[in-house]
Amino acid sequence: MKNNWFCPNCGQPMEAQRHVDNSTGRITWTIGCLNPKHFHTHGYMNAAIAEIQLGKLLRQ
Repeated sequence: MKNNWFCPNCGQPMEAQRHVDNSTGRITWTIGCLNPKHFHTHGYMNAAIAEIQLGKLLRQ
């Protein structure tokens, strides 16, 4: 990720995570807090798009 992002709920650093759908092989990326109950983006085709959408969601 180009920027350091922090969870709006707890202030902890967020990280990008890669997810693979085993049945289709489709790869998606999300960015979110390590706490699964806190902020996460939806799945996007690559980490750069996920980061752009995160910026829009957090209004930066």
